[in-house]
Amino acid sequence: MMNKFTLRSVMAMSFLMLLSTLGFAQTARLQGRVLDSEGVGVPGATIQILGQQISTSSGANGEYSLGNISAGSHRVVVNMMGYETAEQNVALTVGDNTLNFTLETTSSSLDEVVVIGYGTARKKQITGSVSSVAPEEFNKGVVISPDQLLAGKVAGLTVNRSGGDPTSGSNIQLRGPSSLTASSSPLYVIDGIVGASIELVAPDDIVSMDVMKDASSTAIYGSRAANGVIFVTTKRGKAGAPVLTYSGWAASESVANRVNVLNATEHSQFLQDHGLSVAASETGHDTDWQEEITRSGFSHNHNLSLTGGSEGTRYNASVNYFNNQGIVKRNGVERIIARAGVDQNAFDDRLKLAFNLSNSINNSDHVDYNIFNGAARYLPTSPIMSDDPSYEQYGGYFQVPGRTNYFNPVAILNQRDESRSNNVLMGNFKADLTIIDGLIWSNVLSYQRTHYDKKYYMHRTDFDSKALGRGYADRTNLKHIDQILESYLNYSLTKDKHTFDAMAGYSYQRTKNDDGIWASSVGFLSDDLGSNNLNLGMLPEGYNPFTDSPTLKESVLISFFGRVGYNFDDKYLVSASLRQDGSSKFGINNRWATFPSVSAAWRLSSESFMEDQNLFSDLKLRAGYGVSGNQNIDPYRSIVVFGPQSGQFLYNGTWMSAYGVNQNENPDLKWETTSMFNVGLDFELLRGRFSGTVEYYDKRTRDLLYEYDVPSPPYQHNRLLANGASMNNKGVEVVLNANVYSNADFSYSTTVNFARNVNEVGSLESNIENIGVSQRYEGSIGLEGWTGQTASIVLPGQPIGTFYVAKYIGYDENAGRTIYQKPSGELVTQDQISAPDDYQIMGHALPKFTYGWNNNFRYKSWDLNFFLRGMYGNQIFNATRADLSRLQQASVTNISKDAVAEGIFETPLIASSRFIEDASFLRLDNATLGYRFNTSNTRYFKQARLYVTGQNLFVLTNYSGVDPEVNLGGLDPGIDNRNYYPRTRSFVVGVNLTF
Repeated sequence: MMNKFTLRSVMAMSFLMLLSTLGFAQTARLQGRVLDSEGVGVPGATIQILGQQISTSSGANGEYSLGNISAGSHRVVVNMMGYETAEQNVALTVGDNTLNFTLETTSSSLDEVVVIGYGTARKKQITGSVSSVAPEEFNKGVVISPDQLLAGKVAGLTVNRSGGDPTSGSNIQLRGPSSLTASSSPLYVIDGIVGASIELVAPDDIVSMDVMKDASSTAIYGSRAANGVIFVTTKRGKAGAPVLTYSGWAASESVANRVNVLNATEHSQFLQDHGLSVAASETGHDTDWQEEITRSGFSHNHNLSLTGGSEGTRYNASVNYFNNQGIVKRNGVERIIARAGVDQNAFDDRLKLAFNLSNSINNSDHVDYNIFNGAARYLPTSPIMSDDPSYEQYGGYFQVPGRTNYFNPVAILNQRDESRSNNVLMGNFKADLTIIDGLIWSNVLSYQRTHYDKKYYMHRTDFDSKALGRGYADRTNLKHIDQILESYLNYSLTKDKHTFDAMAGYSYQRTKNDDGIWASSVGFLSDDLGSNNLNLGMLPEGYNPFTDSPTLKESVLISFFGRVGYNFDDKYLVSASLRQDGSSKFGINNRWATFPSVSAAWRLSSESFMEDQNLFSDLKLRAGYGVSGNQNIDPYRSIVVFGPQSGQFLYNGTWMSAYGVNQNENPDLKWETTSMFNVGLDFELLRGRFSGTVEYYDKRTRDLLYEYDVPSPPYQHNRLLANGASMNNKGVEVVLNANVYSNADFSYSTTVNFARNVNEVGSLESNIENIGVSQRYEGSIGLEGWTGQTASIVLPGQPIGTFYVAKYIGYDENAGRTIYQKPSGELVTQDQISAPDDYQIMGHALPKFTYGWNNNFRYKSWDLNFFLRGMYGNQIFNATRADLSRLQQASVTNISKDAVAEGIFETPLIASSRFIEDASFLRLDNATLGYRFNTSNTRYFKQARLYVTGQNLFVLTNYSGVDPEVNLGGLDPGIDNRNYYPRTRSFVVGVNLTF
């Protein structure tokens, strides 16, 4: 038996070895080297047989070997970070095969073309601070305006949209606030058109957005560039067959968070537990007021674009439809944007012509923000409607007469109608003529017209005394026109390693704003026509349906500008610019201003002492200094303005309104000027696997415009707009990019940005002798019983958004009193606090730093992106919490659950640090999962991608309010003041198709 088993075993093993040998004999082996363009081996490259699970990595000298490959035809793919992907078809025979690959260095971010003022440049040639954001890096999901694409993506750029109102805009700040009265919004340059409306651009049509951050970059735009410049480049036609692209999405939106107030059962129990009784005339109901004014929102967006043409003539056209139904009832926006463009080359491409026409029609329905305060405060035991005849005058809505700021929110929502329409039309023409090689003459003509129409109507049954019993309507109809002519020459000469470039130009801009009328009417017999026919109002005697506002405003800006640059072998780079602006807005003594800049860069990676290292593929040190300005004020602020006064006089038996001086003259009124020093280090490691930027800036704004109180006489009016105040911002920005891993099947890349800005008010004194202020109180709260209370202060040596309130120590349960500390250290009760004399600095609204973290994954046809952003070190004065902490008044107003848990029965009547909270947060802003279909076997689609996106999926914060991201603009940022439109949480399904 043993011999038979052994013999059989030997025979079986021999047979298996024979089969194994025959099997190996039918396989192929592929070996070779992966080299760079100079013939040097590339280690770490991924070599893969496409369609099979066979791959390896190249060794230290670029050598590789792949075995167990079936003989026959295969496609081999080689991937390496910093190099272009290489692919080759190979017919493998049984046995050994040799195949070498030569990888070309990728064009990398250094060779990307970046838009700069009146020209373009490669990224490695930039000497200033410019951040570029490509479409694949844009924020995903429900995007209402293009600025939201950049939120958290650019270090130092804050795009703050407080709440989820689709009709509201964003507050944008670059490197901190830098004005006391003028706008902080950056200048938009869209396809070379300075100051074009961002409303004309659909997010789907954008190719790139470049943000110029330092004054050495922005000074070329002079008096409009103190807040930075954002270049927007849109899709253009390309030579070739017509390409039709559709992108669309649909989204469901819901309320992300609510004010945490008591429901009817909890409120009744609280009253019973504390011996209180409800004061309202009707009780016993269970009304969730926040639920009654909100809904599940639905949004959808559709974009269709067509491009094509020949080498000589190219065209592009697109139409975008956007509809966002807000999460608050009767609130939403509908928008259509249409764009068309033609590019024509002539005379052997020496003449290039471009014509563009854009139109945006935006229709929106607005709500009165008092509904949010009402939804939180109104008693949950009160009904929405009442059958009592006494409420018929209110349209059947339950109201409580005699109360201040206590309105039925559902009544306000349904009895106040406000709609707005904004129609923006722009046409522009550009001609580039190559006079001689290297010399191009560019001419730009642009005409932009905006037609704004607003309708507002308060029903005859509205609780407000202005409308009760008679109705109230007003209409606003305005037209704005902006005309631009620019002509400039660009010259470039390269000889050996030297490159010289120069640019000089002229600009003329004429603006006409508020050309229209505002009118109102009262005394309507019916609500049927609303504000559509003001003539139906029966005006009481003495009622004036017109006002002196708005006033037609016209201004002219004339500019001369130039720039020179020198580049030695892409190693040493120098650039300087100069712009002179003349504006009709300012005083006759200061119509003209000059804005210079100079910057330089040194690419250390091009030096001979860096030749033997393989770590840095690029290393550039740059520094710059420049001056830019801010002219975002109304025209006519430097001259005497007359207007109607309260007094009257008798003339020929008729009483006439008196006219007098409403504005003082200031012939010395001039620009706000911002100077900035910037130093930065740009680096790229391991052929682009890692890259980043580290920057430091010192931004100083002088001659800030501020309206001062002045004595009258000698001044004819008691207010005067003058220059003199100052403000400083210093900061550090860090951006790190990593292409962590990449092969044919999988890749992962990530970007982190960090920004730290320190803001400080320098002075509030004016340039006029003996006129100035030592501080200014801001942040009026307006709570019931808080007459004249403010929460913040503008004070030299402190940042904007400094909270200046009473210092809260705690609660004395035995005495039932809250305890505060005076600046002297004395402990007192709130009735012993004198505002603002006993107030102290107790916090700051501006964050210590902001950050963003973007992540991109790809696995075969799947892609995943998620983006987190946040702020740290910012605080909020929670006036909503203060208003809902009136436990003793629970019989007449609702209260919060947090206030019940806190158990402080003394009604807060002063602004104090009790209501200042840490508002640091980390938000999962958006996450997208997509799938790209294989369209090689279909004749209908060239590309097809399906994706799902979640927005505002979670937020980590210690803030007790609805959301930690409240308004950060103006002089009183960081105040949650009872009128917060809830932020939304969205889920999106979308598709991208190319035909």
